Amino acid sequence: MLFSNSVLVDIQEEADKLRAQTVIKGYETIGCDVINVGGFDMAAGMDYLQQIIDSTDIPFISANIIDSRTNKNLFPSHHIIENEGLSVGVIGLTDFIPPHIRRVKIEDLISVGKAQIAELRNKVDIVVVLANANRDKNKLMNEEFSDADYVFLSRNTMKTRSETEQPVNGPFTYGSNVQGKYLAQIDINLTEIDSPLVDVSNLHAQIDNIDKRLKRFQNKDPKKSLDDIYADQPRIIKLIGELSQNRETFEKNLQLAKNTSSYKSVPLSRKIEDDQEMLKYVTDVLQQCETLTKIKPKKNLMNNPSGFEENFKKGIKSG
Repeated sequence: MLFSNSVLVDIQEEADKLRAQTVIKGYETIGCDVINVGGFDMAAGMDYLQQIIDSTDIPFISANIIDSRTNKNLFPSHHIIENEGLSVGVIGLTDFIPPHIRRVKIEDLISVGKAQIAELRNKVDIVVVLANANRDKNKLMNEEFSDADYVFLSRNTMKTRSETEQPVNGPFTYGSNVQGKYLAQIDINLTEIDSPLVDVSNLHAQIDNIDKRLKRFQNKDPKKSLDDIYADQPRIIKLIGELSQNRETFEKNLQLAKNTSSYKSVPLSRKIEDDQEMLKYVTDVLQQCETLTKIKPKKNLMNNPSGFEENFKKGIKSG
């Protein structure tokens, strides 16, 4: 959320800190329920991170960042959001601490995550895990966090496609890449709180794909039926039958789903109209950042994407 690297460069430090403060103020304006502390959020040191936390009402959480002197959590492990009778428990996890950060350690995110999920499962309607973790943890989290409903990934290069099939028994896992160019949007429709969530994004994608294939077959002669067009091609007739049968099955599954979850990846492009007041605010801050950076920084040497200014604008624009 706050910084684009795990370590601040001296000549950019003041500008980076100003950006961090501005991001928080921007998200306060947009509306933000909770922030999971990621490794890069500690780039300016724990004292500065605490200043940021003290400056806002937005809760910062982490279940596995520990004070190595006391072995106690430095942040609340989770946050429960109550909204119109629906309760959502949000758990924060990370697998990275910057090397220059002392007296802080992380506990194993899998074991801690499982314990938190077990604690919240019977207290809330929906369990969400925010995981600031490398991609090599994805498979293990999917296996071990099966009692969670959702896992959202950050510091992870994966961008989930809408047609990606999600596991029936959860968790539904989504990543939005690392440059702030996409927003993961989840729409949930609940009719029976005790029934499982069904991912309908894949079902809709399968139906759309079948419709496109059938349309290509039909394009050969729009005035005839498919049976007449391919009467002398039994293999195509058989394929068309299988496609039609599969489509009917997908439609039935949609109708049977009582609680549905659908996902789409929203590009934060120039097509999204700017809020003029917010745009002016961001532009003014970026001009201040440019003034604070006396020397143009060299290309970033860290393993993290550059182009922070553009992504910063896009992130604020998402409101």
